[in-house]
Formats: sequence, C-alpha cells, structure tokens
Amino acid sequence: MKKLFLSVIVALFMSTAFAANKSPNTAKNFDETYRELTRMLNTYPNFGGLDQDVVVKVKIAINEKHEIVVMSTNTTNEELNYYIKNTLNYQKLLADELEVGKGLVFLVKFTK
Repeated sequence: MKKLFLSVIVALFMSTAFAANKSPNTAKNFDETYRELTRMLNTYPNFGGLDQDVVVKVKIAINEKHEIVVMSTNTTNEELNYYIKNTLNYQKLLADELEVGKGLVFLVKFTK
C-alpha cells in the first residue's frame, strides 16, 4: 500500500512538472495574417484543369521590407503553383503578426 501511495505521488509530481514546462507562447494566433492571405488568394481565376478539390501546402517567409516570399508549394499542378507564387510573392503584408525572417506554413483549398 505504501508503494502504491508513493507511486501515485511521484506520478502526480511528474505530470505537474511536465504541464508547467510548456510555454504559453508556443501557439501563436495568426488570424489577421490568415485573413489577409485569404483575401489575396480569393480572387483566383476558374482553373479548368481541376477535376477535384485541391489542398496546397504553402510555405512563406517575411523579408526585411515586410513582404511575402513564397518559399515552396507542394502542388504538382504548375498552373496552381504559378498562381500562388505570382499572387503572393513580394506583396506587402499589412498584418504585423509575423516577424522578419520568420516563416509560416498554411493550407490553401482550391475548389473545382
């Protein structure tokens, strides 16, 4: 019984130590940035080559002039890749949630 009580106490302290170790700033909220990116990409033309909905993973970074630089996309559709890069590259990002040199990965869904 004593060992059971001792192991429960140790488990309680361990879980408390791990819970206290997490930083409250790990999950940043980029709502304003996402709204601005959505507004920029929301005017896409009707892509005739889409047979189904496509979700594209886009990686961007912010340069010294607070402009968007598209680092990569994971699409094999060259028309979508060209559209995303030409729409976002070197556009001024008004939202100041991203710091210079920091990146962001987000998903874009294109519907047919």
